[in-house]
Amino acid sequence: MRLYRSAAAASFVITLGAIILSLVIGTATPAWLVTMWYPPNEVVGASPLVPVLGGLLLVGLVNSWMLWQVLRGPATTDVPMRRAASWLRLVLYADVVWLLIPSFLPGPVETVVGLALWASALVLLTVVLTGPGRPFRLALLLLGLAEPVRSLVTDLTDGSQILRFVVSPTYQATAVAASVAASVAMVMLLLAQRRDGRWSRVTLLIGAGTFASAFLVELVDSLTRGSTIESIAEAMDVLHFVWLARTAHELNREPRRKTPLRVPTAVTAGAATVLLLIVVGPDNPPHLTYTWRTDAFTGCFAWSAPPRVADIAVHERDRAYLCSVNKSDHEISDQELLGKGNVACARFAAGKPVGARPALLALLCPEVIGRKHPDLLVSSAQIAQQEKEKEDLAREQRAREAREEDALCRDPWPALRTRAQATASYYDWDTQPYGIYDAEADTSADAETIWDLRSIDSLEVSGQLALIFTPSQDWATCVTVKALRSTPPPLRRKGWDEVVEADIVSESGRLVMQTLSASRVRFPDLARSGPGRYRLRLYTRPGVDLILVYPARRAT
Repeated sequence: MRLYRSAAAASFVITLGAIILSLVIGTATPAWLVTMWYPPNEVVGASPLVPVLGGLLLVGLVNSWMLWQVLRGPATTDVPMRRAASWLRLVLYADVVWLLIPSFLPGPVETVVGLALWASALVLLTVVLTGPGRPFRLALLLLGLAEPVRSLVTDLTDGSQILRFVVSPTYQATAVAASVAASVAMVMLLLAQRRDGRWSRVTLLIGAGTFASAFLVELVDSLTRGSTIESIAEAMDVLHFVWLARTAHELNREPRRKTPLRVPTAVTAGAATVLLLIVVGPDNPPHLTYTWRTDAFTGCFAWSAPPRVADIAVHERDRAYLCSVNKSDHEISDQELLGKGNVACARFAAGKPVGARPALLALLCPEVIGRKHPDLLVSSAQIAQQEKEKEDLAREQRAREAREEDALCRDPWPALRTRAQATASYYDWDTQPYGIYDAEADTSADAETIWDLRSIDSLEVSGQLALIFTPSQDWATCVTVKALRSTPPPLRRKGWDEVVEADIVSESGRLVMQTLSASRVRFPDLARSGPGRYRLRLYTRPGVDLILVYPARRAT
């Protein structure tokens, strides 16, 4: 038994065994791996088992037949073959091997290799074919290369919408034109093979099946939407492998001498036009008839909310509306969506209830929506400016109120004067303490130490940080801080609820008081004797805090 017969028989036996195994274990995974050559998805697991295995049995038969055809190899040469025909046979078999054997190369590399093999085969075919005339073969070459070039550009720019836009602003229109060109080229190639006379009727029918299978897959895709049937239908791609192998196998025959096929002038002009569309493209992207049929790059951008009409150019507002209301799972044309939007605008103008949001309709009829919702016609820049003005006014209001509070505060010990002192009001909105700390120290660990205490007094100090927890009041607390060079005399405790002391360290020689008031009162440097240890003495009563800061001992 010859190799191709053995391989076909073995393939069918393995397929049959995998289907039996799938029936026994109750899952289509073994049969799917053997016939489809890739793991099944969750849709396959949710489909009925017996119909899926029936489809896979059919695919297994087709695969066995494909191996029979491909592994037959080149036929014995009946007549001397020209060098171009020998190279064509080699390239066709190399293309079949490349398509059949899985590759783990990067995507762009696979694209370039596949394009090089098919382009080489197409060029050699136009040289080897004897039936068609030269203009016919030239048109065949131009149309045949349109789709591979478009696919190459798409793959090389995949994931880069900006680059794809630069390479071909008319990407969608170019894709349609290239697909049409590929279909025309396939028909021309089959006609040329028939006219040449070397290829059998079976080969031509398989080529026609290759041409028709693409439409079949698209039809099944539109009817089933990602089901198991669609994946099984894609197995019709093996017809392309068989057609390539049979085209190479039958190159040994003698061509017939008939009147050459001549290409109509219109076809030549169309081929040139397709190439110009791919390379140049018009100035503006086309308005697509169906947005749901486009791929990743459609001119739409993701918005968490409808864009503001004032931010969109007038000629882009229809597109912005379509991008905002379009749903990929609904087959609704742009014209229908726009029609529904215009009807909603008319109902809104008549005072009738509408289901669409005014922010969306503002993209279609801003003059109508603006009568009731003028805020929707304001641009994002104007809104940002308004928010900034409100914040500025609120900040100025807080500063003015803080200055008024500061003016009411008085020094509780005016007899003890020092140039390093300040008084400011502190409003304890969030029952948070205020602090004194070394300006150049990292006090995060000291803060954690204080907040981890089980009980907290009015004055808590850790390292280079001191926090003052005076009782929360419904009014501002007047805080006075005095920095001294020496120990102050004791102040009578009468009139004060509490007097506490603690030590704080300043390694940098700069002790600062946090800004308390919205009026931004500046407190002086409290470490008047440079680096070292300082003593904090806190006098507190409702509404008044007095803090004295002086050296605990002089720095050495």
